Amino acid sequence: MRLQTIDLRASSNLLRALNEALATDVRSLAALAVDKSICDTVFLIHLADNAHSHDLQTFVRAGRLRPGAQAAVVVAAYDGFVDGLIDEHWDVLDAIGLVGPLDGMAFAAVHLTDADSLPIRIKAAVAVEVGAWDLCLTERLLDMPMNEALRPDLCPSRWIDGDDQAVAQQLDGWGGETTRHAAWLARNELATLTKRVWRGQLGILFPWIEERRREVITRYRNLLRPTETTMPEVEMLDWGPIVVQLGNSAKGCPRSVQSARLIRNELAHGRPVPWSTIARCIDEFRDWAGSRV
Repeated sequence: MRLQTIDLRASSNLLRALNEALATDVRSLAALAVDKSICDTVFLIHLADNAHSHDLQTFVRAGRLRPGAQAAVVVAAYDGFVDGLIDEHWDVLDAIGLVGPLDGMAFAAVHLTDADSLPIRIKAAVAVEVGAWDLCLTERLLDMPMNEALRPDLCPSRWIDGDDQAVAQQLDGWGGETTRHAAWLARNELATLTKRVWRGQLGILFPWIEERRREVITRYRNLLRPTETTMPEVEMLDWGPIVVQLGNSAKGCPRSVQSARLIRNELAHGRPVPWSTIARCIDEFRDWAGSRV
């Protein structure tokens, strides 16, 4: 099957638009509908209003005269209800909620060409959360440099383009929730947009921070003591007590541990972290892992 897109938002005549797209010169919609050259075609037709509903019906009904299941498939996309397209030839599908988080994740995985790494996974997670059901926006965010891609709430002018103006007022169902377009949030509810960024960072970055906490406790177990009330075991020590106890030791507290504590505190309080802070912590733990201190 081949896909043929017809934009009737910029054309007043369906037959003319079809002939131009197919490079044909057929005199009527009925004749074109039974032409052998389109039996393996899916037509995606964008509508601006109800003006073309009669012609669409003519085209679809004529195509049904072809033997077997050889009629072309016609999909009409319209932001509203189209009068006249409600008979047995049409299946009506509400487009709200067609794209969900899993679709966004799959899209990001296919689009990314960078080698798998912690920074790339954080970048993808933020792009999916912010872009939501708008995969074009998700792609735009994935193409941004890391310092902007991890905090798109701080640079909306870098990713809002002309097309976003038309959809900024839209609501859609995404992941079972009614979701605003990110461009609208950037202008009207920046705090909500920032929470989306935080949610994307949290899912990837917080588990990484927890793994580093366990490694730190393993290495410095002889320098750490549990607190009897809230943390009766060393393994339960959070970053705050770890930083304090190591800071009071002869070896002192490594910079990597201090950076991890900062990131953990920011995420725990619902605040996303800039790429510079994340990158520094990653580098510091890389050096820490190769040292004996």
